[in-house]
Amino acid sequence: MITYTLGWFLFLFVFLMGFSMLIFLSLFIGYWLTLITIEQINPKLAHKIIGHKE
Repeated sequence: MITYTLGWFLFLFVFLMGFSMLIFLSLFIGYWLTLITIEQINPKLAHKIIGHKE
């Protein structure tokens, strides 16, 4: 019984860790593509958003 419970928690941990990484990467790629688009249209605004200082 204990091995079944430990196996279930291990599966749940690995699954949720992978799912959270998938969400993080999808949000990061969306943010990255948005900044690329803004930088092509208005470079000053993109530099202001990321806090770029010359």
